[in-house]
Amino acid sequence: MSAHDWDFIMWQRASDLLQQAERIRRNFLQVAEGARYRTSHGRTPSWEPPVNVVETDESLWVISAVPGVAVDRVDVRLEGRELVIRGERPLPRCCADGELKIWEIPLGRFERRLRLVGGEKPLSIGEISFHDGLFIIEIRKHS
Repeated sequence: MSAHDWDFIMWQRASDLLQQAERIRRNFLQVAEGARYRTSHGRTPSWEPPVNVVETDESLWVISAVPGVAVDRVDVRLEGRELVIRGERPLPRCCADGELKIWEIPLGRFERRLRLVGGEKPLSIGEISFHDGLFIIEIRKHS
């Protein structure tokens, strides 16, 4: 085995350990948040959904990943130049009485705030759709 092969194996092992550490950290935070979620009944957001933002000449499109969240459990609003997406992903009924073993999917209240920068054009919420767990929000730029 060459030195290059050993370097690759060591880097791969280090990468695997970093990924494992990140999963452990996420699980720890989710357990801590889960305990708070149960005692505070979801009043405080416990997670932020990931987003992508795409800009066109006329609009900003915000795509937020919220699988397992019903569309009627999501609230979208503009507060000045800040987009606020908030809602809740509850624990499924099947699991309410179970013992938590692994918790990688965040549950409870969520909120994501995005400061919309660039340009001074007024903004308004346009089309909103929900497709395959993606919440798609159009922010229109006005002249």
